[in-house]
Parts: sequence; C-alpha cells; structure tokens
Amino acid sequence: MDLIIDTTECSQRFSTDCEVCCRPIDVMAVCEPGLLIELSVVGS
Repeated sequence: MDLIIDTTECSQRFSTDCEVCCRPIDVMAVCEPGLLIELSVVGS
C-alpha cells in the first residue's frame, strides 16, 4: 500500500481503506517541511 503524505502540513490525521481487506486504517503523520518525522498506522 502506498500513502502520499503532504509534508507541508505539520500534523495530519486521516482514515483510508486497506487495499487488501477493505478495513479502515487510521494514519497519523507529523512533519516538517520536506521531512516526515513520525508516522503511525493503525488498522481496525
């Protein structure tokens, strides 16, 4: 699964569906411009 993270946003939180099982996945990203600092992905 590929995720596109916009690193111009300092903090992002969104849900997407798993491409394999179609269950929701919660994604949280912490960024600085051009740099991904932290990524958390939790499946339901």
